[in-house]
Amino acid sequence: MIKKISLCLAVVSVIFLSACTSLISVSPSTTPITEKDTYTKLKYTSGTSYGYQIAGIPFFPSNPSKSAVENAVKNGGGNGMIEVTEESNAFYLLIVNVFWTKVEGTAVMIEHKGMEVE
Repeated sequence: MIKKISLCLAVVSVIFLSACTSLISVSPSTTPITEKDTYTKLKYTSGTSYGYQIAGIPFFPSNPSKSAVENAVKNGGGNGMIEVTEESNAFYLLIVNVFWTKVEGTAVMIEHKGMEVE
């Protein structure tokens, strides 16, 4: 009986010591677009970046957001994105943490016209 109670307490402890967080952000584009620039919409695209942390030692890209954007742009076949939504999540469980970032938006091919010099 004591073993069953101990096991139940251990399971409940693990549940209460875990946590999950989420952050969502919205951006008009991944690169500055001036009024002189033109772009062509290609297709809806998404990209993801994952990472892990065990006992405080990270195993993920130094900038997961940038990595997810690069994956999305590559998947879309363009050189930028517009109408961008980014979702960052983290799951914490004792000494193991899992992180993932997902970026979604419309891939575009941007032609920068440059600025006029007076």
